[in-house]
Amino acid sequence: MDSINEPEQPLALPELSVEWIKNTKLLQVPELAKKLLTEYAKVPSGYEMSHIKTIRDQALETFPYPCIGHYRFLDLQIVKSKVYDEIVTRVKRGQCLMDVGCCIGQELRQVVHDGAPSTRLYGIDLYAGFFDVGFDLFRDRESFQGHFLAADMFEPSYDLARLEGSADIIWTGNVLHLFDWDGQIAAMEFMLKLLNPGPGSLIAGRFMGHSKSGEYRYNFRGGLEIMYRHNEKSFRRLFQTIIAGTSETWEVDVASPDWHETLQLRRSEDSDPTWTVEVKFVARRVQKLRADLIDR
Repeated sequence: MDSINEPEQPLALPELSVEWIKNTKLLQVPELAKKLLTEYAKVPSGYEMSHIKTIRDQALETFPYPCIGHYRFLDLQIVKSKVYDEIVTRVKRGQCLMDVGCCIGQELRQVVHDGAPSTRLYGIDLYAGFFDVGFDLFRDRESFQGHFLAADMFEPSYDLARLEGSADIIWTGNVLHLFDWDGQIAAMEFMLKLLNPGPGSLIAGRFMGHSKSGEYRYNFRGGLEIMYRHNEKSFRRLFQTIIAGTSETWEVDVASPDWHETLQLRRSEDSDPTWTVEVKFVARRVQKLRADLIDR
């Protein structure tokens, strides 16, 4: 059985150098991203690559992070979730979707492109500058009516407090793997506070994991980061730890398939490290949703 105790010496991941991040080249625009850019953002067909690279290079000047340098904003994930159709349907019917760790808001644009009203969408991220990058990439500064909030989930604020209990659905992608075990507990507890306490509230997401769960470290820009990498079993334990002190019961679906790169990239250094699985999860309160929310 996997242990949730911290090892004496966390295993090391390869160092993520800034040059490795900057020198990554996109070889082909993923089909889902191309469709979103041409149909939603109205980028002329054939100009998607140049448009993406221009925006990405501008963003790297302020945000030299792997998610930007490695074009992760093109790797749309919410549409691949097993509950995606339900999410779109519920937002169309007036429910609220929040993307926690939304980056440039690419997942929210996908939901809008599939017919959901942007007025019921919220994006939360640490850096407000990401939101401008999203407006530039998707060319919707005037038409997108969703709500973006720059906030630190670990720092109480009025803006975050007023959102507590207002989300019917939360999506979180590529966020939890940034923290150690305790940080993930705090992050999940924060997200659960944002959820509507009524029956049927839903949280779903994905993040990078490891077939052998435990704490790992990596060096980035001269600093040491400690992160907990999950597999299916360890994430179930994490979620059960969070709800153990409450009177709530949840239905939790978790899968941890082997991770395969979905973006066609060329990097200056070997990038096949130890991120061997991705963790995909859906958790909802056990009470069944009202039929008029999902069956009509």
